[in-house]
Amino acid sequence: MAANDLEKEIQELRKELGTLQRDVGRLAEESGKVTKRASDSAQEAAATALAKLEAEAQKLMDKLHDAGERAVRGGETVVAGVEESIQERPLLGTAAALGIGFVLGMLLNRRS
Repeated sequence: MAANDLEKEIQELRKELGTLQRDVGRLAEESGKVTKRASDSAQEAAATALAKLEAEAQKLMDKLHDAGERAVRGGETVVAGVEESIQERPLLGTAAALGIGFVLGMLLNRRS
């Protein structure tokens, strides 16, 4: 009788072990699905953030390009004004250049 009871307990333990194995298998499967969803969500979030970052970088590049063009136009305007002034009064332009050169020469000579 004791052997019969022992055999029944072993059978019950085997059933419970089989149930436990199935449960662990299902749990592992669900865990894999959750991990995959989390990974997909993280990839989507990263792609969205990258797209936003690229858009902002493009906006900044456009602003920088516009500012550069304005600076070039401003410089061209100044150069044109100086050229016109020199053409109208060549002696004054020459004297100014000579004076500026003299002052710079004196300043640089003092530092040496």
